[in-house]
Amino acid sequence: MSIVTFNNVEKSYAGQRLFASVSFAIDGHDHAVLVGRNGTGKTTLLRLIAGEEHPDGGTITRARGHRIWLHEQTPELERDRPVRDYLLEAFGDAVELEAALRATEERLSGLAEHSPGLRDTMRSYQQLQRRFEAAGGYGYRDRLGGVVEGLGLPDDMLERNLLTLSGGELTRVTLARALLADADLLLLDEPTNHLDIDSVEWLEGFLAEYRRAFLLVTHDRRLLEKVGRRVFAVEHEHVETQGGDFATYLKESEARLDLMRREYEQDLEKIEQLQRFYDRFHAKKDKAKQAKAKLTQIERIKAGLREPPRQKRSFKLGLPQPKPSARVVLELKTPAIGVGSADDPAGHSVLVRDVDVVIERGEKVALLGPNGSGKTTLIETVAGLRSLAAGASHLGHNVRPAYYSQQGRELDEDDTVLQAVLPLVGQDEQTARGLLGRFQFGPDEVEKRVDMLSGGERSRLRLLTLLVGDANFLLLDEPTNHLDMGSVEALADALEDYTGTILFVTHDRHLIDRVASRVLEIHDSRLLNHLSAARYWEARAQRLGHVSEPAPQPAARGGKGAGRAAPSGAAASRGKESAEEARRRRARLRAAEAAVLKAEKELGEIDAELAEPETYADRAALNRLLDRRTDVERCLKREYAAWERLVDEEA
Repeated sequence: MSIVTFNNVEKSYAGQRLFASVSFAIDGHDHAVLVGRNGTGKTTLLRLIAGEEHPDGGTITRARGHRIWLHEQTPELERDRPVRDYLLEAFGDAVELEAALRATEERLSGLAEHSPGLRDTMRSYQQLQRRFEAAGGYGYRDRLGGVVEGLGLPDDMLERNLLTLSGGELTRVTLARALLADADLLLLDEPTNHLDIDSVEWLEGFLAEYRRAFLLVTHDRRLLEKVGRRVFAVEHEHVETQGGDFATYLKESEARLDLMRREYEQDLEKIEQLQRFYDRFHAKKDKAKQAKAKLTQIERIKAGLREPPRQKRSFKLGLPQPKPSARVVLELKTPAIGVGSADDPAGHSVLVRDVDVVIERGEKVALLGPNGSGKTTLIETVAGLRSLAAGASHLGHNVRPAYYSQQGRELDEDDTVLQAVLPLVGQDEQTARGLLGRFQFGPDEVEKRVDMLSGGERSRLRLLTLLVGDANFLLLDEPTNHLDMGSVEALADALEDYTGTILFVTHDRHLIDRVASRVLEIHDSRLLNHLSAARYWEARAQRLGHVSEPAPQPAARGGKGAGRAAPSGAAASRGKESAEEARRRRARLRAAEAAVLKAEKELGEIDAELAEPETYADRAALNRLLDRRTDVERCLKREYAAWERLVDEEA
């Protein structure tokens, strides 16, 4: 049964047509994903489905008695109430019945054994119990606790007022409310924004097991590939639908596009042939009838001629390669990083203890950890936005940092896109337009006001304003939030090729694997050092599986592509420290050699498989193998670069 049906729907927004003659239906058990470039109208489509916006033309039919729940990127709701009360609204009947049961129990406790009202009160109590059970009352607290824990909402947050929440906290709370709604159709617009990796993986499991329908917009490619069983694609003012997972959609849509191009070219060639015949023979009496028939053929072909969609513009960031800095880019050493005033113990909260970090030129370090563990606080400390109560943070010679925050309040809402960039390039309009074009802003889009931009367009503009300068140390706090998948891929390409130094916070697992040469993880208020993304995932899996693991370095001093543990004690002599450092350096070199050999072996095994004729019999399996080869090749490139840096250090 269809929950929502679109029939020839049209919609424009701010003078721009988003949808023309769109028709589709969402069925009761669809696990669907909605894809499309930023600015194509994905959020507007969700709002149309939910009834938050109305079409300019066509009809939208919603099945009676079915609940649709929309979770938006920037939720708007009445906020003057406690978080717990807001979440408990999901169980309205059960909560009210539970209160009635408690009140009835109170009355029963005050009645004597032979009281005249006892029997009626008992009957009423039994009826309440049956209704409470039917409303899911005996399980609602477990459901609430499961979602709250899964999304990483701390207990004290439930007691706070919604008015006190930050934007990220409010988004997580409204996501929890959406998941508790048990809606017949759940509409999720970028739900992973402001989640940590643990919560993203929990959400992945929740959606995979969801018993009803959902439509998901996300830039998290892994999430999309894991949970999507139907694809809605927004492109060229239309919405195409296809069954199957996202990988299948990509391959089949490319095949369809190739077929459309071939048919279009064949039609053009046919028209040209027919036109030549007509031009040559229409004036000859014995051929005039045939020539006229050819003209009719031309008109018929032209009437059915459909130009294939143009190749999508690739989003090429093309980061300017910076001037080199000193070898040591950052030295940060402090007994504690926290929030609040260190002079006020009651208001001071320590987030990370015994921090001892060195980041060297060319490293690309991912800073990971649960929400609230101190990632943003640490990166703001490095950016110079927070002061240290003790210890020191020092940037090396010629280090020029640039900070990309989650909040993104740097833009003037009244400016156009072009006006936002002009001051950064000396008011040179040609240069500004050229830069904006590289960031996917066309001639029309540069005239849009900032307050009319989609979340992804705003993020791209912020990235541009950050990168126009001459920074050689990028500090990025969740740079993929609000970007579409194409933009995330482009960002990963650019950061991979960037020759400067990067410290970045992200929940995007794909970006971590593509970019990170090392991982710093905040775990139990300590900073752990993992020599590669692969080792971080391995250590994390072992920890979650309660398997013993080699302990990562407890502090995070980094060498090129690797990590140096902090000295074991302040009293250690300089000679002992140097010997210990040499031992660690040799251990890192052996580990890097092993990682290179492992990647080379895996690549060799894949190539051997590709040499077998039977490999090509199963097209889907072949594509998966080719994708794996690309991933392994990238991994080998990173591991080899790390090994080379260590060899240079030894020399």
